Amino acid sequence: MAEKTKNAVALDMMMSSFAMRSAGAESFVIVPDGYDLLDIERFADTPRRIATDHKFVSAKSFAQYLTRFSSPSMLLTASADKAKMLAVIDYHDQVDGFYRPSHGTHKATYSARLSDKIKAWLAICGRSLTQIEFGLFLEEHAVDVIQPEAAAIFEMVMQFEATKKVEFKSSQRLSDGSRQFSYVEENQSRGGLTLPDRIVVRAHIFEGMDPQDVTFLLRFRINEGSLRFVVEMHNKEDVMREAFERCVDYVLHEVKPEQDVYWVE
Repeated sequence: MAEKTKNAVALDMMMSSFAMRSAGAESFVIVPDGYDLLDIERFADTPRRIATDHKFVSAKSFAQYLTRFSSPSMLLTASADKAKMLAVIDYHDQVDGFYRPSHGTHKATYSARLSDKIKAWLAICGRSLTQIEFGLFLEEHAVDVIQPEAAAIFEMVMQFEATKKVEFKSSQRLSDGSRQFSYVEENQSRGGLTLPDRIVVRAHIFEGMDPQDVTFLLRFRINEGSLRFVVEMHNKEDVMREAFERCVDYVLHEVKPEQDVYWVE
């Protein structure tokens, strides 16, 4: 009989070691010098465990996957800071009052993605915008705005165009929170421009979720006669946290059987 290859010998040794592979809580096999330790899982009819880590960007798909592979040992965590949920489907199982350790190789992750609409508004936050820049943005995204009304937004854009060459002198806050700006034209005639102090946008914060009303504050500054704008999301941290909590609530509502969630950093 032809001499066996090193791998074949090692395979025979591993197969024969199954009867003695458990010693207490540890498993082992003895391999002589010069031989390699082989994983023979690929020769079995099925793998020892599911080993996968699917990445989901849809809360609906994530919930459907968890329902399909749900197990009593599943652990579900959520992080508001990262806008992410993690499921370890084969987590440590409880047997006779004790937890049996698991490799935790069957995982699924859901990362909530910002919608294109809200990303566009967040992209202008904190920037110092000229009248023309802010006017062009409002013209393109007026459909998102629910307060002021669309007619008022377009009027604002037209006012920006009409006053782009004037020299702004001062501003005054009115009783309704809006601000009135005084300006002087090239021919020395005077005029005024009244602007709201906030804009309310209705948009999906995270893809696949219901739209929310989001308030953006308008800050104004007169710089050498030019009017500039700074936009900021009002209570941004609370708004984003609440939006992600809606994602988590949706997943918990859709997953069967009912699951608990653990909040982590």
